[in-house]
Amino acid sequence: MTLGANIAIYFFGSLAAIGGFCVGYDIGIISSVMSMETFTERFLSDNYDIQTALLVALMLVTATIAGLHAGPLCDQISRKYTIIVGAVTFSIGCLFETIGTNFPMMLVGRLFVGFGQGYLTNAIPLYHSEIAPPAIRGRLITLFSVASSIGTVAGYFITFGTLNMENDWSWRLPFLIHLGLCLTILLSLALPYSPRWLIDRGRHDEARTVIASLLRRDKDSAEVIEQFDAIFNEIQVERAFGARTYIECFRGTNFKRTMYALFVGNGAAFTGTSAISYYSPQIMTQAGMTDTGISLVASGASNIVALIFTLFTLAFIDRVGRRFNLASGAFVMGATMWICGALFYVYYTVMDDAGDIGLSNPNARNAVIAFVFLFQAAYAWSWGPVGYIYPAEILNQRTRSKGIGLAYGLNWLISIFMTFVMPIFMTNTVYGGYFFFGCTCSILFVGVFFLPETQKLTLHEVDLLFEGSVVPDAAVAAKMDAEPGFSEKVEVSA
Repeated sequence: MTLGANIAIYFFGSLAAIGGFCVGYDIGIISSVMSMETFTERFLSDNYDIQTALLVALMLVTATIAGLHAGPLCDQISRKYTIIVGAVTFSIGCLFETIGTNFPMMLVGRLFVGFGQGYLTNAIPLYHSEIAPPAIRGRLITLFSVASSIGTVAGYFITFGTLNMENDWSWRLPFLIHLGLCLTILLSLALPYSPRWLIDRGRHDEARTVIASLLRRDKDSAEVIEQFDAIFNEIQVERAFGARTYIECFRGTNFKRTMYALFVGNGAAFTGTSAISYYSPQIMTQAGMTDTGISLVASGASNIVALIFTLFTLAFIDRVGRRFNLASGAFVMGATMWICGALFYVYYTVMDDAGDIGLSNPNARNAVIAFVFLFQAAYAWSWGPVGYIYPAEILNQRTRSKGIGLAYGLNWLISIFMTFVMPIFMTNTVYGGYFFFGCTCSILFVGVFFLPETQKLTLHEVDLLFEGSVVPDAAVAAKMDAEPGFSEKVEVSA
């Protein structure tokens, strides 16, 4: 299929990816806002460490809940309207953040933001995977990561621009802008439904119309009919196996596939990227950038590097293997964390009477900053995008929405642990956090070599990796005979 034929798919994929921009923007502003004096005096003056951890971690709790709920919700009300639910809850959270006057109001805002992020990070990649042909599937799902990276960069520099305001607008304005951005996600009302969801709900004529619009073909063309029949046959065979449940994700060959999806989806959290991103300004400060403005610029610059590498991934993700991306990223991230930990272990010192920790050697400071940049870049072209792509590819159609819900939902749960760990390490051991993430990345590097490769395979060919051609049982065969449009022989995966 030519680039021109994919224009509609890229357009709708980009429209859905607005949600990714909002998720990234939140990452970009929250760590910077929490380092502003006007914000800390109003909200974090009682117990800075605990209140900071609560604002970050409790958001991740609601993101976990929404992530786990997103799978069933996507099946019930559609991928499209789950994105809208995410937009509405995200907007409510931003409203509370903007008008907040005390810590409880800010905490309520973060809780709603978490719900929004949980729904969006599940529904959008799932939607992308179901409207994309195999040739551009990886690239389309990567749009979410690209939009997220752009949002993170925008968030950092907007907060840098408001940093010197000597009133509450220094932090209210970034939140207000975020509210406006979240409301733009409501443009997703213009998205077509996923053809797979429409067929699953029995809305066949609508499904043919959507497929025709995505392929830019006539509704009665052979290509549209072929794709419709393929999806229709697959869904009818799936229905013969009964109701879809979470337990099914752990039965038969689905167990292995679910474990692969959980390893990659949750491995992205174990890299430590959420902790590094949220506490990047504080890390830069410990590395020797004592001026808040300069540390924010450095944090923003590291995310520009990440954006560049995410764009690089967008261009080449469907040309190189998923395992190569994951293994090389884990190796580089692990190496940077081990080196940063060693530098802090050797050169850290008390910088002032307040007990602030920093690096005594200027070369060590520069090296830590450079390796944080390299860490962000490695994540951006490996576990960042592939963490969304691989689970969507390795799971079969019957378990995909629930499996993705588990993979992405538990990712948020692990991030809670990571964000609690990082400030404790930074306060007590300085170098311990880097060694911890060095260990986790090393484990991920080894684990990647046990994963099957999915690049260049259709979703049906991925099924054959696990099961091969399976003769349907009597119940399935009866369904096939009763339903028009089935081919004489259908290959299914348990």
